[in-house]
Amino acid sequence: MPVLLAVFFALAAIAGLAGIALVDWRAVPPVLGTGALILTLAALAVAILH
Repeated sequence: MPVLLAVFFALAAIAGLAGIALVDWRAVPPVLGTGALILTLAALAVAILH
């Protein structure tokens, strides 16, 4: 079940980025950078709590 949720969220994120790219291609790099920062901070938090 957790793998299914992970796949769903990954597909939703890709679909969201595709939608942003269709509206304004120049907005994609800042969104990806922000997403990378959030993912890095989340991984750091998990590593600290683990």
